[in-house]
Amino acid sequence: MRKSLLRILFGYLFLTAQFIPLRAEVVKKDYSIDLGKIVITSSKLEQMYKYSTQNISVVDSGTIESSGIIHIGEILDLLPSVDILEQGSIGANQSIYTRGASSSQVLTLIDGRPINTHRDGVADFNQISLTNIERIEVLKGPASNIYGTSAVGGVVNIITKTPDKKMITEVTSRYGSFATNLESFYHGSKIEDFDYSVSYDYISSHGHRDNSDFLAHNLNTKIGYQINKKNRISVSGGYYNSELGSVGQIPWINLDDRQFMYKKFVDLTYNGALAENQDLLMKFYYNSDRLEFLYSYDPIVKDVHDAKLYGFESQFSQTFFDIFRTAVGFDYKKHTLDSTSTAKHANNVKGVYLETELDVLDVENFFLNNGTLKMGLRWDDYSNFGDRLSPSWSFNIWLFDTFKLHALAAKSFRAPTFNDLYWPVQDYVFYGIRGDGQ
Repeated sequence: MRKSLLRILFGYLFLTAQFIPLRAEVVKKDYSIDLGKIVITSSKLEQMYKYSTQNISVVDSGTIESSGIIHIGEILDLLPSVDILEQGSIGANQSIYTRGASSSQVLTLIDGRPINTHRDGVADFNQISLTNIERIEVLKGPASNIYGTSAVGGVVNIITKTPDKKMITEVTSRYGSFATNLESFYHGSKIEDFDYSVSYDYISSHGHRDNSDFLAHNLNTKIGYQINKKNRISVSGGYYNSELGSVGQIPWINLDDRQFMYKKFVDLTYNGALAENQDLLMKFYYNSDRLEFLYSYDPIVKDVHDAKLYGFESQFSQTFFDIFRTAVGFDYKKHTLDSTSTAKHANNVKGVYLETELDVLDVENFFLNNGTLKMGLRWDDYSNFGDRLSPSWSFNIWLFDTFKLHALAAKSFRAPTFNDLYWPVQDYVFYGIRGDGQ
């Protein structure tokens, strides 16, 4: 009954509904970069792509919409040096590999908020909706000098949409084999200095095997206020709930195992400028990630892993003479875990970093131009295992504004997760070498 009402709501409330086949043919796009395109992932603050000294690929919303793709993993798999490994049918976990680095060594962000859970170090791509994405920036290569742990192989930063003055409402229905159904809704508008957006995704599938069905609800909201031309504050929040049949591998089929995910988040962000040539970023965020794994119904045997993240970060930058930029940042994170398998644990990490960037070459009408030299250093202190130092050095030079030469030397790290430290040792054959539970 609920499913029927949902279809009626999406079908008749809005006349702009589109019907697109689930397995649409991917439209091949040229992922060439406009030198004037704004990117933020390499330094946490907006800058033109041409000044970035690291390798960044950008996929915009137009490319996503024209491709017909329904999952972010399929988009990322099209990019060079990025591989996606699917571990089952729709709804199952997907692993990302960037330049050979595994999922727990690639940091995934949504508007700069990390979503890798400290339980296992992995980001769940199923919680990322394509409905409200403005662009995806993929930084390939080590980036611990800015982001700390898990940025060994790179960073995937999803930037969500900020509405302009035009009100927009989009409703999409997609149907496919195995009774797969995706209903998507997006609405956003800007009223003077206020803007808001809301998106909702409903997806269900029977799956191609017994006990491989999937059902998920994904809601995201964002409210913003433009204080003045250079200062903006925004609040975003949402939840993701899913139920997945966990049939397992063919030799060990499980018809009773079920997996339940419950995720919530809140993000408060301020972007602004205190004075001319100054930029300030401040962010407070909270992630709640609850995983329940049901092994049997009679009697009920269930594992529960409840992870939470409380975070704060700030960054101040100053530009001198239009050629020299320096930035200093601080962030703090507290991780907690309440698990039936590994008991209760908590840790916190404090990070401080400094970055300098110098335009070393800017000559008009010469084939070498827009050269940039960057140096960075970050120190992280973990309450449960010690500190780490992450230095970096990089530069780029553009030839004729069309060909980019860049080099990077950096040291990055991945902090041990709660599973690494405390998972019972008797399960090491399946999970790899883990802690001894002490």
